[in-house]
Amino acid sequence: MSPSTIKIGKVITSVVWLMIVASVLAPAQIPFATVFLWVGVFLVVAHAIEVVVYRRLMRGPGDYLQTMLFGLLQLKTIKQ
Repeated sequence: MSPSTIKIGKVITSVVWLMIVASVLAPAQIPFATVFLWVGVFLVVAHAIEVVVYRRLMRGPGDYLQTMLFGLLQLKTIKQ
């Protein structure tokens, strides 16, 4: 994966996280708020599993946080 592809993926993931947070704070304002809540639950569980599986690759607290936010996209930048 090229760095620009990873950056685009992180931007898209950030937008999804914003929609998840918005669906928690103001569910009546977000279409399909329940779907975003379930996507959020899935992402938290999946990224927590990634942190546990790839913990030896982590260089510090920033990597743990970014892996919780971006998942495999962050792990790709660590491996490079």
